[in-house]
Amino acid sequence: MNTLLHTKNISQGKENYKVETYLADTIPSVSDCSSVYAFVFKNGEFLQTELRKGERPKRMFDIPGGHIDKDESPEDAVVRETFEETGVIVSVNKIVAYKKVTLMGLKPDNYRYSYPISYMTFYICEVIEETPFEGNEETHGRLWLKFEDFEKSEWCINNKILFEEVIKSLNL
Repeated sequence: MNTLLHTKNISQGKENYKVETYLADTIPSVSDCSSVYAFVFKNGEFLQTELRKGERPKRMFDIPGGHIDKDESPEDAVVRETFEETGVIVSVNKIVAYKKVTLMGLKPDNYRYSYPISYMTFYICEVIEETPFEGNEETHGRLWLKFEDFEKSEWCINNKILFEEVIKSLNL
């Protein structure tokens, strides 16, 4: 099952990208997968992390995830990234979506992703344990966000269609 949810074009500096978001149960190409993200739900709430990347004027929450390390599987990466950014130990239930990112144009110097196409994958994960966590060098801490408060998360606002489709697919 691969269902296209939406397509958008993004410009970042000199680069232009086409980003297609799919609901899916498989990754098209594991070798072209660059990053992973976790959908973690508990008692009608959605796990978020508050990243430290620059001190922001308002609190901004994000979905846990990040880049896959060399010789690391996507599943191992999403477990590691979720723990590093939230202190929550998870297990992977299934892949639920991916974003196909196509770089339109020539490959820039030092481009670290598969070219011209790379994938960002999204997994449904189950909580195994919540460890004490007050933040670290990457994050201020974690937040369990109620679904009806999704507008408090920049990630949820920017990915509203994907977020709502994932919730529908899980019958939450």
